[in-house]
Order: sequence, then structure tokens, then C-alpha cells
Amino acid sequence: MTTEQVQALAPALAEFLRPLQQFFDNSKTVQHFQNYTRGLLSDLPRKTAEPIALLAGVPARNIQQFLKACLWDHDGLVNEVQRRLRAAVAELPPDPIGTVAILDETSSLKKGNKTPGVQRQYLGCVGKVANGVVTVHLAVAHGDFKALLDSELYLPESWDTDRKRCREADIPDHVRYRP
Repeated sequence: MTTEQVQALAPALAEFLRPLQQFFDNSKTVQHFQNYTRGLLSDLPRKTAEPIALLAGVPARNIQQFLKACLWDHDGLVNEVQRRLRAAVAELPPDPIGTVAILDETSSLKKGNKTPGVQRQYLGCVGKVANGVVTVHLAVAHGDFKALLDSELYLPESWDTDRKRCREADIPDHVRYRP
């Protein structure tokens, strides 16, 4: 979407996001969430903290802090989004293929060793073993309707066995290696 298209959708987007505000601990966090969401929907070539912050007209640190340190009820938010998506799919007209679940792994090249889950591992994005992270995503498709339901970090075994490193990277104790 272009910046103009996202701006034209601002009232509808605000209405869509309003029920989700209950999962954030304060109004400042809600504003960061709104700015971040608009940035993800934009036509920015790179959807990292700095370009999203520039688009929103706020310091990059605001978006970085939102992603790193702001508190919200992650499980509650995911559950509410999934509930809303189930309701939306149920209202769609019949499709000859039906409703399809899509399970996908996505990889990203990363330098360094501090990003959660980063290590030398097979990365589909480059088709070989390289330094990077892998995430797993669950989506739904029904006709032209497509939506992401959930995603999770793939935690390599070397990270799982080093819980001190996991704590330093803010990886919760319940996130474990699963082959």
C-alpha cells in the first residue's frame, strides 16, 4: 500500500485497532502500536524501527522501545485477533477450495550473535547454511482473503541449552527448541 492509501484508511484502521487497545498497559504504548501498525501496512521498502518511526514523525527510539520494552498482553492480543479472524472467515461466501491453513518457515540473514535465535543454520532465503534466524508462521486463506494467525521464533538447540543467553535476549523460559 502507498502512504496515501494507508492515510486514507486511517479512520477504518483506527476503528479496527480500537478494541485491541485493551491489551496494552498505557496510552503511550497504544500510540506506538498504532504507529508501528501503520508502518507495517505502508509501502516502505524496509519495515524496521527507523523507517517506521520516520514515517510516523517520531524518534526511532520510540518504536525500538515499543518492540523491546513496552508491556502488553501478548497472549490476549493474539487470542483476540484470532477470534476476530475466525469470525471474519465464517462470514465469507463459500469458496470451491474452502479454507486453507498455511504453515511456513521464514528465514532472515543476520550478522552478529545477539539477535534471539541467530546462528549458522539453513536459511531458505539464501538456500544454504548462513548466519540468521528462522521463524514459523501460521496463516489462513479463503478465496481472496488471507491473514496471518500466529508466528513464533524457531529456537535452535544451542540456544535452548544456554538459558542464560536466552534470558539476556529476552527469550521467555517457555520458548524451547523443537526439532
